[in-house]
Amino acid sequence: MLIKKTFIVFITVLLLVACNSSTEIETPAPEPEPEPEFTSAGLDGHIIHRLVTEQERLFAGTDQGLYQLQPDEQWQRLTDQEWEILDLAVISNTQLLVSYAFRDDYYLAETVDSGQSWQVLEHDFGGSTQDNADRREPIRRMQYHQGKLYAVGYNVLAVSEDFGRNWQLLAGSWNAFATGMSALAVNSNGIDIWYGGQGAIENPLLKHYRTDNMAVEEFPGIDELLPVPSTVKSIVFDPDLHHILFVSGEGGIIKTSDNGETWQALNTNDESRFYFGLVLDPADKDVLYTAGWNKNFDEPQPLILEVSEDGGQNWQSFEHPDKDLFGGVYSMTMHQQQLYLGLYKGGVMRASVE
Repeated sequence: MLIKKTFIVFITVLLLVACNSSTEIETPAPEPEPEPEFTSAGLDGHIIHRLVTEQERLFAGTDQGLYQLQPDEQWQRLTDQEWEILDLAVISNTQLLVSYAFRDDYYLAETVDSGQSWQVLEHDFGGSTQDNADRREPIRRMQYHQGKLYAVGYNVLAVSEDFGRNWQLLAGSWNAFATGMSALAVNSNGIDIWYGGQGAIENPLLKHYRTDNMAVEEFPGIDELLPVPSTVKSIVFDPDLHHILFVSGEGGIIKTSDNGETWQALNTNDESRFYFGLVLDPADKDVLYTAGWNKNFDEPQPLILEVSEDGGQNWQSFEHPDKDLFGGVYSMTMHQQQLYLGLYKGGVMRASVE
């Protein structure tokens, strides 16, 4: 009788285990993350050199002038249409500075009434008037921080304390022989300034200037991770840790976690695809967005948004369905929880990434 009861208990236990195992096996897989939804945001046919967001405002610097997005989601042009905007610095709610090209020369203009009128500034970026009478050195990138306007040119870092009229050389030399700088980032601590671009032999240039001791450090070793030829196109700081930053350019994206002592490749390739920008999600800095451009000025190319949810270790690609789109990305920013992509000849595209 005891043996029979023991056998019944044993069978019952086996059935319970089997049921539990079956339940675990049949647990449905988690729902996949929703794919981004792409929506055209206007300026079709424009080359979007820069997208800049400042509080509630979004600006687009294009090959046909500077635009601001209005509440009705239409773009209002703020400058002459013949100005090719290189960069934009937002000083206040009403004051803006734009660096632009016009008829084979370079200029700096200021508005103090939100773009209703502009003054072309006399300035000494590039040295004295005698040194650059034929053609001025372009202000390739600029950033305003705590009363100072920082800017880069061919191979120079300079600062102005009077909104671009007078410039003090911080590093490099005016009118140097180089392709030019194309990236500038001033850390919120006001000490660390990183800038980069391409050197005379088409090598990637990356430099670090410290305002506390005026020291300049260069990082020639990044060409072990980025191909040659290559160029640096954007520099992005970790929002909380000033010694962590990301660098993107021709050939991919790299990262340092120790202020440049060591570097790690995050998203690199051998096809020399250009990555002009990288965005860290404000809600979760481990979520990264990027998109590239293949060096083709005349033919359409796919718009491919790349997303990482683990700080850049793994990436997933999402492609826009339009095969005839000029989908190469020149600039990108996060504005009001939407990702805006500035395309080469394709206008502005909005991607829902919530």
